[in-house]
Amino acid sequence: MSAREVLKAFFESYRNQDFESLKSLCTDNITYINPEGLSSNGIDEFLQLLKREFESFGVLFEPISWESSVERPSFCYFSWKRGVKFARKAALRRVETFGSAFLLKVEKKWQLVHFQQAFSGSYASLFRTREK
Repeated sequence: MSAREVLKAFFESYRNQDFESLKSLCTDNITYINPEGLSSNGIDEFLQLLKREFESFGVLFEPISWESSVERPSFCYFSWKRGVKFARKAALRRVETFGSAFLLKVEKKWQLVHFQQAFSGSYASLFRTREK
């Protein structure tokens, strides 16, 4: 798979909460920063943080609306912007997220080393109950 295909597979595995696929796409020392600013170091911490995220809210990714990449034979860097719908306690909120990913070619196979995403604003305001 190309680096771009690995990243697309990562998004699909994330959306499907497929931990085995996520693990196979990442290095053992992956770093991850989620939109709340929580971070993990290493595959075990990463999977634990994802489990907590999935228990807290659901995510529906929209197609990437903007992308930039730097591709070299042994590493690849992506940054993007996309729409995301977060579902929590029957509330659905749409926001735009910005993110980046760094991939390395390890034993002729692309793997994620770093992944982060963020959006402007705070989770508190995102999930605040709107008054009618």
